[in-house]
Amino acid sequence: MARMSIVDWIYLNDVSSAAAIHIGDNIRTTLVSQALAVQREVPYYSGKEGNLEPFPFFRRPIPLPQPGEPVTMCVNNWGSCIRVGGIRILGISSSAALHVGSNRCIEGVSRIKHFRQFVSPDPEKAPKLTMVEFGKSPNS
Repeated sequence: MARMSIVDWIYLNDVSSAAAIHIGDNIRTTLVSQALAVQREVPYYSGKEGNLEPFPFFRRPIPLPQPGEPVTMCVNNWGSCIRVGGIRILGISSSAALHVGSNRCIEGVSRIKHFRQFVSPDPEKAPKLTMVEFGKSPNS
């Protein structure tokens, strides 16, 4: 598994949320990103946001992909290096990996729970409120 990895250049604009860049050989890569996003029409927060425990979605086991049909492969290792001319990527995010080299195991998990809470049935027609006084209803 030990080979040299050579990359002439990489242009990468953004890396975020448990993403990784790895050049070279590796045994195991584990990437995990869990997110809880709350978007509210009226910016009122109780201070209890961000706890993932009430959501069983974040505790469910991740299903592993089942092996597909058998594949016949012919691999020619004509040297002791992996050579890449150049890589241009706008961004990698949410448990994604850019890897040049050998790797035995890659695990990437990303779970996102996004809430959109609107006071009015049609958020486009709602009045634009910018501040709510603590302890008062947004409609008073």
